[in-house]
Amino acid sequence: MIIPPLPTPFDRSGNLDVEAFHELAQIVEPHVDGLLFYGSNGEGVHLTREERALGLAVQTPRKPAMVGLMEETLAQAAIALNEAANLRARVLVTPPRYYEANLGHEGLLRYFGGIADMGQAEVWLYHVPANTKAQMPLPVVAELAQHPNIGGLKDSSGELARMAFYRAQNLGIKLYTGHAPTFLGALALGAHGGILAVSNLAPKPYRMLLELWQAGQVAEAQALQAEVEPFGRVLAQGGFVLLKQALRHLGLPGGYPRPPYPSESPVWPSFQPLLEEFREKGWTVG
Repeated sequence: MIIPPLPTPFDRSGNLDVEAFHELAQIVEPHVDGLLFYGSNGEGVHLTREERALGLAVQTPRKPAMVGLMEETLAQAAIALNEAANLRARVLVTPPRYYEANLGHEGLLRYFGGIADMGQAEVWLYHVPANTKAQMPLPVVAELAQHPNIGGLKDSSGELARMAFYRAQNLGIKLYTGHAPTFLGALALGAHGGILAVSNLAPKPYRMLLELWQAGQVAEAQALQAEVEPFGRVLAQGGFVLLKQALRHLGLPGGYPRPPYPSESPVWPSFQPLLEEFREKGWTVG
């Protein structure tokens, strides 16, 4: 499966653009296998509680939905979990990070296990240290994977050694990568698909990669991965600012980052020709 972490559009003044949010979801969804709201590229941490609820209230996904849960305590998580349950969505949960040094192994087990025990939605673990600066120790992942209500894991680290560990442990949960430059490597190590920022813009080549790998066409998959690698690598450098700029360039309602973040990325000059090349190939949305 290929799932995009959908951006959350704001207007130039930083106000949530609910109409654009619904429109963007409607445009992207036919090209992918599901939608993730309020993931890392969805600026979930930039929203007030009221805005989170308002943004989800306008969504009508036809395919499987996920909601990012990036809280610090179980009390906060319970509120966000209820919002996701109203959408019948899974939750993608990052570890608490502000006091990470005080949390430890047992604290992580209490946090993720506590959310899973609430039973309102299937829980997916989310390892994204570039953003959270928090680690998900491998033994913790292995123990949490035994919980009956923890169904998956997204790893955006790009560390293929971690993917190899997950495979060796036979965790019994769905494994997804969030790192486009190593997508094929992750598939080779047991990933079931990708929750990829690039799939907001160009899901087609990554779907092709997945299908080639599943069909055993390894050489063709390797050639395609080499072709798309610069696109994924540069987009990762520019993050959500570059993603929104690219969506606007394609005429899609990606909106603007919320202040104080800039509306344009310094790596746009490097990314624009790659985006145009993908558009010429018929790979882009819109």
